[in-house]
Amino acid sequence: MAFPSVDPRTLLKRHFQSFMSLAIRGGSVASGFLVTVLIGRLFGPEANGHYALITQTAMFMSVVAVGGIDLAVTRKFSAAVAQNVKIERRSLMKVIAWSLMFTGILVVLLKAGGTPMMKMMFKGEVPQDAIIVLIVIMISRTLTRMLGAVLRSQKAYIWGQCIEVLIIPTIVLLYIALGMAPGVEQVLWMTALTGMLVGIAAFFTSLPLSSNDKNTLHVPMRDILKVAMPLWGVAIFLNIADWYGLATASAVLGVYEAGLYRVAAQVAGVLSIITMGLFSVFSPQFAEAHAAGDMPKLARLASSATRLSAFFCLPVAVLIFVFAGPVLSLFGPEFHPAETVLRVAVVGQAIYTMTGPSGLILAMTGHERTNLIQTIGSSALLLVSAPFAARYGGLLGIATCLAAVVIARNLVSIWSVRRLTGINVFTGSIKTTARAEA
Repeated sequence: MAFPSVDPRTLLKRHFQSFMSLAIRGGSVASGFLVTVLIGRLFGPEANGHYALITQTAMFMSVVAVGGIDLAVTRKFSAAVAQNVKIERRSLMKVIAWSLMFTGILVVLLKAGGTPMMKMMFKGEVPQDAIIVLIVIMISRTLTRMLGAVLRSQKAYIWGQCIEVLIIPTIVLLYIALGMAPGVEQVLWMTALTGMLVGIAAFFTSLPLSSNDKNTLHVPMRDILKVAMPLWGVAIFLNIADWYGLATASAVLGVYEAGLYRVAAQVAGVLSIITMGLFSVFSPQFAEAHAAGDMPKLARLASSATRLSAFFCLPVAVLIFVFAGPVLSLFGPEFHPAETVLRVAVVGQAIYTMTGPSGLILAMTGHERTNLIQTIGSSALLLVSAPFAARYGGLLGIATCLAAVVIARNLVSIWSVRRLTGINVFTGSIKTTARAEA
């Protein structure tokens, strides 16, 4: 893929928010990576599996609670920027209240039936306080996820992403690095309590973006929920692969193997810096362009997101693939069996990243149902195939299965964007069709 020659200063100015987003995401991934390194070196693969199972389950449950609402907020609240007004405070408070209500429902379900689920994942005895700390982390992730979306919708991209992804792992990293954690249980509690404090800080920094004045953006909750329902399925798919692969590895193979899998997946997940960093900046821009009816601008944004993804992804992916062994040695000699798993995971993640933001474009241009249908199909395929892949192929089978499913999902999305909007996400061109005009 050829990239035109551009003056570096012009490139920096044009994509400053994207570069800052990548830097923040990079910092968050680096902090999370180092947390995993220290847990692995201090406490071993089983502790890594323990920590990952609790935190990943909590984060996935927060997505189940509000995954669609945060995307809907990004789309709907972005109109305030276009209209040069603040968000109606009542609308903001309703979004937060509904998010906490959905989270509360999951809390009740976890208290009632969480023990059997945890026993299955841990293949036996549930660690002490596992469900309680999981619930606290889930609530904190709900707050940071939702309020991070509010901040980004108002173009507070940098602070919004710091709230959502950077501050918590950085503080936890410092806690471990200073030798204050005698065991993985204490690391989990530090993660939970830090998350709650960051969530509270996010609330108070979001309030100034809203107002009780008459000249504000009013967004009825029913409009948020109408958009959120189909996007909910999309959000679940975007987050289910990592969690389900980890949970399957633990339930079928054991917590020790889950620790190995988590390290491989996390290293490959470095490429998600590009996906999440760029798309968190581009998603409100997609929404704004669509709201203004500016399809050429939307097509250019889609092409920019896709090309930047490939530009940043390829060098990192090649380095990880070539130096998989030395990278895993950072965690300790026990992690070398995951070398092939890491290579498969990074190839899958690289292809997924470079195939562009098609699912996000569908979500931001009113094609939520198409996204939902694709999501249901791919999620069902993943849920059915991963346990068989684990049983007959071990960790390598899980990595291969997950890579194949997410790549197929993105390829179908590319075709759907072309058919429904006429946009080619690689070139930025638009082919006018009856469907695209509609």
